[in-house]
Amino acid sequence: MANPLPRSFALAETRRRYEATPRSLDDDLQRMARGDRGCLGDAVSGVGALGILVSGVLGYMGLLGMGFMAVFAAMLIAGFVLSAAAQTRSGPARYKALTEGPLALGRVVRADPALFEPGDVPHPALVVFAVDAPHRFDPAYLHGVAAALLALRDAPTAPADQADVAAMLRDPNRVAPLQLPPALAGAGEAWLGVVSVDPRRLPARRVEDNLVPVIAAPGLGFVEHV
Repeated sequence: MANPLPRSFALAETRRRYEATPRSLDDDLQRMARGDRGCLGDAVSGVGALGILVSGVLGYMGLLGMGFMAVFAAMLIAGFVLSAAAQTRSGPARYKALTEGPLALGRVVRADPALFEPGDVPHPALVVFAVDAPHRFDPAYLHGVAAALLALRDAPTAPADQADVAAMLRDPNRVAPLQLPPALAGAGEAWLGVVSVDPRRLPARRVEDNLVPVIAAPGLGFVEHV
């Protein structure tokens, strides 16, 4: 197997493809532009599908009326409608973000350890990134902000203006982009956000130097690994 391309080449190629805006969406970005289905609709559909299976078996055995299957079938349909509606609402925002959002480097602050080993399975990662031109591709700046964030995470208390940031650093369920206050961001406009990192898009199929390229439009609630 050929050796993986060095990170410098990979970033240069990513910048060639995606740095200019407004950008045309290639096949990879077109797939990302599909709206989010949302958790609620998928959950309702899942319960409906499972309910149809279970009630069908129990109905066949004479232990449950077949009317229950109709109820679960309605749940399956309702879940599909909810998911389709969520996708329709989020699709235009994702398309706008992918077309106009700046390309930047994201510095990983928290991630599944599997992302640091060669692999093929995407995992979520909390990253800090900058959207102002002087700092978008400045690893030294990003590493410095990340060090401040890790110190905040481990501190027993957080200043009032950093309380939301500390909460996001400690809570894996908080994913929406959050702007950092000047005490943490310094001269840049830096944000925290959660991305799904796909190792197949990385030159060594793993995160190197804690850096991954992202397209970010935090005003639209969007940041995505590319």
